[in-house]
Order: sequence, then structure tokens, then C-alpha cells
Amino acid sequence: MFALENDRIRLQMSDDYSSVSLCDRRRGTTWRLDAASLGYRKEMTGSPESLRNGRVTREADALLAAFDLPEGAIEYRWRLTDTYVEVELTAGTPAIECVALPGAFGPAGEACELALPLYQGVLVRGETGTWEGRATSGGHGGFSMAMGGLIAERGALLVAQGSLASWTGVYGADEGRLHFSFEQSRCPVDGWTPHTVRLYPTDSTVTAVCKQYRAYLEERGAIVTWEEKIARKPVLKQLFGALMAFTGYNRWPEGDYASCVRRLKDYGFGSVLLYPVRMCHYSLDFKMGGDDPVWLTDEQIAEVKSIPGALVAPWGWIFEGLDDGSAAQRALFRRDRDGSLMPNWQIDDYKWYLVCTPYQREHIRQRFASDMAAMDWIHFDVNATWPPTPCLSEEHALHGNRPMGRLADVDSVQQLLSPDTVGNRIVSSEGFAGHCTPQYDIGSTKLMPGPSIATKTPVPMTMLVFHDSCVHDWWELHNYNGLPGWQITDGRHGFGLVGNGLPRLKAAMDALYGCPPNVFPFGKQYAWGNFERKETFSFEVGLDDPPVQEALREALPVSRLHQQIGMCVMADFRFVSEDRSVQTTRFSDGTEIVANIGQEAREAEGYGLVPGQSWRRGQGG
Repeated sequence: MFALENDRIRLQMSDDYSSVSLCDRRRGTTWRLDAASLGYRKEMTGSPESLRNGRVTREADALLAAFDLPEGAIEYRWRLTDTYVEVELTAGTPAIECVALPGAFGPAGEACELALPLYQGVLVRGETGTWEGRATSGGHGGFSMAMGGLIAERGALLVAQGSLASWTGVYGADEGRLHFSFEQSRCPVDGWTPHTVRLYPTDSTVTAVCKQYRAYLEERGAIVTWEEKIARKPVLKQLFGALMAFTGYNRWPEGDYASCVRRLKDYGFGSVLLYPVRMCHYSLDFKMGGDDPVWLTDEQIAEVKSIPGALVAPWGWIFEGLDDGSAAQRALFRRDRDGSLMPNWQIDDYKWYLVCTPYQREHIRQRFASDMAAMDWIHFDVNATWPPTPCLSEEHALHGNRPMGRLADVDSVQQLLSPDTVGNRIVSSEGFAGHCTPQYDIGSTKLMPGPSIATKTPVPMTMLVFHDSCVHDWWELHNYNGLPGWQITDGRHGFGLVGNGLPRLKAAMDALYGCPPNVFPFGKQYAWGNFERKETFSFEVGLDDPPVQEALREALPVSRLHQQIGMCVMADFRFVSEDRSVQTTRFSDGTEIVANIGQEAREAEGYGLVPGQSWRRGQGG
């Protein structure tokens, strides 16, 4: 038996690695590694094979667990510090594609809940049966942060990923016992590089787990606050107290954008972030629901911008492009192993293919120097949603005429979103990705509670970490007002609901999270008539539509609250009702918000009866 210990943590493992435990001495919780979760895969989609008959040795201040497999060696190096245990994985063979790092821990003799960074965060408890979910980084069911938490009765364990790429979060239940771990994969370009995960014992709350993750990111220099961002992009001052006003991807010839924006200002919104007013794409030679893409004239844009507090943005759809057959366009496309284009999206008969990230950046630079120069901000499509993806082209000069690996793709995405590319502009992208927060300002995709709110509860994990650094918005078509398309459905993994409408609920959640509201107040948009056949139709939204008016009434007080607390740290989060539907947050200026994100009124400890889908300032508000 081998052990590393200090006054906070005792790490112990058997000679053959069949038993590994981490004892949190301060809180009394012992975390044990499930031997069944130790595995590797020869193929990404293949079945896992067990790691057995390990060999543990001591190396100075670390413990080394080695496995000699027919496919090659796998080693785990465990190191203990004052506050955490770090595990480094080294795998030295292309015959292995995926390896668990380090496997799934569970508390000995205590019930356990999972804090998962799906969307804004979900707390899962009381599960039955056996099931498994997997997620990489990004939005719409991906992990918004590279971490996960196991919360037991006395203590919790934060599992924090050290790599920016090549990881998958694995979570689920085994006969009702919840589990979480990471799996690392081999990059097809860079091969196996060392990967690390840190294990932090914390107090048994969502706040404690997220604040420890925040401290870890601060140690890595991965938190850039609003103050720092405003110093390099002064336009960001207009984000706080804004209405996020999505106006559709389709051209709306009958629409008077300036008149509508003036009315929004008259309602009392301090600033209006209007998007999109132009389609920033490689080509406009396509239709959506039978309409041309949105494109306001120079005169229309100038009239909107003449309104104080009105900021305009294009839809930065440069992640993929149409294959028009030209050598110039085909030179931009990402390539797979056999040199083929990589298909991704389709609307009606139009098909799009992935574009290599460095060429996306070059395209945006050129557009900001030409027909997008008047833009105050930009909303990128799925750049923060898509997981790091290699480009295997050897004819792309922007990545050295050699294949580009996952880490280089992460770096390219970060450069695309950075002030070096966008200048003094606010930057938004579909998908919330923690590793992009130093560069961009607004991420999206949030989850609403479903029928099982007590066991699958949305919680503000992203804002506990990043509130003073980044906004977490709704996806651009999940607005406060109801629309003909993108109605309420189950989110991915069945942990809650997504869709447009439910303005009272969305307002309560945004107030709780300290985020600005998102309304589709006017414009034109396409939706799916038949998704399987990729058939679309279009619809219009008018400012006087009853759903829009209802949404704006709910949005205005949320916008005013955001004006006050938008730059603050979210200091605390708690549940104050038995079914977890009533929640409170407290911000660094002392503001407290209490919100009921359930449908029914609930008695809340210290707050009395709180109506369903409502919010108010709390005792410190």
C-alpha cells in the first residue's frame, strides 16, 4: 500500500492499483475510485476495455501507476499539493484512442449528486437505473466549462480538466449510483500529449465547487474581468443594462428598423444590441424559407446608429460555407484524412461545408475593413459551440502547409474572437465555452427547468465562475416571446427544456443569474417545416404582436437590474425551497435576488410565499 498525505488530504492506493482512495480529512468524506471505470478504447466508438494489473511505484513526491498493455504503455502520475491532487496521464501509442483520466470517484457511505456544466449548469440527484451521457465543450448540450462536481453529504469533489482539447465528460448512473469522469483522446495530428486533471475537495455546495474552479482558472490566468475587457474595448460599457434584440436572419423589406429601435428606447431600455443587420457570410446566394439573407443598406444602418444606445451587429456565419465550385472558396474548406470536404449544415437544397479556422479569422478581418466596418459588435455562429477539430489539409498556408491539430484549432478560435481580430467591438457567439471567455463577451444556450425540477435542477454554474467576465445569453431563437418555430422541447440529455416563449420564467432566471434579457421584437426569420427533409418556411415578427409586448414588459426590469449588477461577481447561490424551485443569488455589491423557476407558488425559507415563475429583490437587494 502506498500513500501521500498532508493535513487536508490522504491519497492511498494499493500496489496493483485496484484500490485508490482520497480522504478529505477536514470534512470526513472519503472518495474511492471505481475500478470498473478504469478503461481505454482502441477506437473512438469502440467498447471500453478494462485497465487491470497495474504496477504502483513511488517517485520522489509522486505515485506512478503503470499499465503495460499489448497496444502500449499507459501511466498515471499522482501528485499531492496542499489543496488538491493532480493526475497526469501519459499514453505512448497510436493503437489506443481514448483513456479514462483518472476514472470515476464516488463517496464512501454517502449519497451523491452531480453538478454538471451542461448549458448554464444542472444539478442531478435521485437517479435510478443505469445510463450514461457524454459531452465535449460547447453549447446545446455540450459542457460550458471543463469541469464537473460530485456533491456528497459532508463534502464535494471538483474534477477540473487541465487540457483545452481532446477531452470528453462522461457522466451517468450505474444502478442508481451517479458518476462523473473525464476521458482523454489522441489527437490525429499531435498524437498523445500529456493530460492532467485536478481533484479538489470542497464544501458540499454548488457555490463551493464553482468558486474552487474559479480559483483554479485565476491561477492559470484564464479569468479576464469586465474592468480589464473595458480597458481594451470601451464599447463594452453599453452592454450593461442592454436589451439583446434578435431580429432574424431573413431580409425584411417592409421593416423600418430605425423606427422600431426608437420605440424600444422609448420603452426605457438604455441600450439595444440589435442583431443581425447583415449576413456576414462568404456568399449571399442562398435562400432561407424562400427569403434572401438579411442585409440593411448603409443608409438604414446609419439611421439606426444615429439613435443613442443602438448598437448593430452582423451574423458572423463564417464557420462553414457553400461550395460554389470556385478555387478561392474551396481553398478555405477544412479537410479530413482523405482530403475531402467536411459537410455540416443544410437548408432546403443548400449545403454547407466546414471552413478552416485561420481562414475564418482572415475573412472577418477583411470584412471589418470593408462592408462590416460600421458594426458595433458581432454575433458569431457556432464558433464557441463546436469542439476543437483538426484540419488535415497540407495546402493551407495559414497553418504552415501541414495538418493542424486540436490545440492549434483552439488557439485559432480564441484569436478569431479576440480584440486583435474584432477591434473595439462586443463579441458574442452561439455556445458558452469557458476557454473562450478571456476573448469573447457573450456566450449562449441556456436550459429551462423541466417537470423533474427537484432531481434535475438548472443552476447558475457558469455565472458563479464568470459573471464578472462574460454574459450567458439565451440562444438567439430561444427568446422571451413565443415564435412559430423552435417551440418548447426537451433539451439534450433530458435535463430540462429549451425553446422560445415563457417570458416570466426567462425573466426570473435572468434576474437570478444577473444577465440581460433577450427578445425577438421585430424582423423576419426562417424555421423548419420538416427538419428531416431540411424544408423551411419564413415568418414575420412585429413590435405590436402581443407576445412581443408581453416579453418587453418582463424584460425591462431585468435590463435595469443588469445595469446595476452586470459587472459584479456572483458571490453566492442557494436553494430556499424543498423542491429547489426557489433559489437565491447574491452579488458582490450586496444585491440579493430570489426567484421561483418552478410553475407553482412555493414557501421559501426566510422569504415567505414566492409565486411561480417570478423574481424579486431579496433581503440584501
